[in-house]
Amino acid sequence: MNLLKLIEFVPLPFLIGIGFLVLFLATLWRKGRRMAYLFCVSVFWLYLMLVVAVTLFPIPLPDGLEARQSAAHILSRVNWTPLYFGGLFSLHPNVILRELAGNIVLTIPLGFGVNFLARCRARHMPFLAAGVGLVIETAQLLVSLGIGGRYRGVDINDVLLNAAGVLIGYGLFRLFAWMYRALTVRLGILNRGLQAYIYAVAHNEGW
Repeated sequence: MNLLKLIEFVPLPFLIGIGFLVLFLATLWRKGRRMAYLFCVSVFWLYLMLVVAVTLFPIPLPDGLEARQSAAHILSRVNWTPLYFGGLFSLHPNVILRELAGNIVLTIPLGFGVNFLARCRARHMPFLAAGVGLVIETAQLLVSLGIGGRYRGVDINDVLLNAAGVLIGYGLFRLFAWMYRALTVRLGILNRGLQAYIYAVAHNEGW
């Protein structure tokens, strides 16, 4: 594309995200949510904003004189075949590592942190994991269709890698919860404030 401009995440989308966070926190505060919960919501929200910034921005705006690509053409370039990576493994190892590990690492904090906001059962995590990857790739596809050009690769393998990251994050949370419970009992730690909330979450009693 011949680009006239790029829509960057900073400042406008970032400020909109912060504005929604403030409104959300005010609503939770009026409902009597404890400060520790509001802190966890804030950290998780900022993380989600980072995910949006990394996966969607910058968004290119094509030259108005340039012919838009059809939806059929854009959809034809989507990889719907699981475990088919095209020519990825012919690239530099750093590129391969960034493409594969990057998609996993991106969603590990989600699998870990969501447990501080809602009660997450192990049997529900595969559905959440798959949903996260689908949301990210669908958002990229919708932006591509909206601007009339493919600006990010939309790939079913990214869905699988994002899902793996969520499941790894949840596994790390379970390990963390077990260790935190054991250490607080063994060391006789008095839990107060944020520590008390983390202790309750580790016992599946928070929120």
